[in-house]
Amino acid sequence: MLSLAAIEQFRALASARGPLLIATDLDGTLAPIVQHAAEARVPAATLAVLDRLASTARVAVITGRDLNTARRMVPCEGVIVIGSHGLEATFENDLLPGVDRIALGAALERVEQRVVSAVPSAFLHVERKAISTAFHYRRTPELEPQLRAVLADLPAGLRLREGRMVLEVLPDARGGKDLALRALAKQYKTRSMLVMGDDETDAGMFRAALQLAPEGVHVLLAGVSGGPETPPEIAELSDILLRSTDEALEALETIARALGV
Repeated sequence: MLSLAAIEQFRALASARGPLLIATDLDGTLAPIVQHAAEARVPAATLAVLDRLASTARVAVITGRDLNTARRMVPCEGVIVIGSHGLEATFENDLLPGVDRIALGAALERVEQRVVSAVPSAFLHVERKAISTAFHYRRTPELEPQLRAVLADLPAGLRLREGRMVLEVLPDARGGKDLALRALAKQYKTRSMLVMGDDETDAGMFRAALQLAPEGVHVLLAGVSGGPETPPEIAELSDILLRSTDEALEALETIARALGV
């Protein structure tokens, strides 16, 4: 349950000068973390409040999931979706990079084959996305050193991104959730924003939001705790630390009620 102090902060955001942007991560923030990434679901109550909020504010989901998967998980017509850590979006902006998908697909295939040959593939979940490949080791954390060793030397044009019990190979383009947030703020002339997240990539998004505060943007950062997996920087940067995806839902409900939707 939210504290009274947190409720007041969410209400103050709702009454701040607009346009209001609500930018949130997906897994671990809206959808509870599960053992197998394909089994993750956003609760119906969360989808419903996102729909309500989108009727009066800009609501965006910024995720490492590919765009198609994220859209299936968040099938809310009014919600903006930015996938693949800012490399896929439902709108165009000069801050967001382009990707050569043909060359990228061939390069990712070679990396996947190398990993499968070196690491016991039966115990490792490989998630092929539209423009990246994620190697999950949540079920078998003892495979992490082997996986890191194989991915230490990637072909030109690729880079490694770390997440919660996952290592992801993606294009070495200047993407990122930080750029995605800046693109959204620029696109929609944001004057107030809530940013929610739980992972290392979300810390970058938090820092980007803080850089907008001196420009007169009302910024509220809400971290979602996932226990020991949560990077310390999430708690350090957050104005409010939510204890679960349930509390994240409660936060969104509080803002929706304050906005009258």
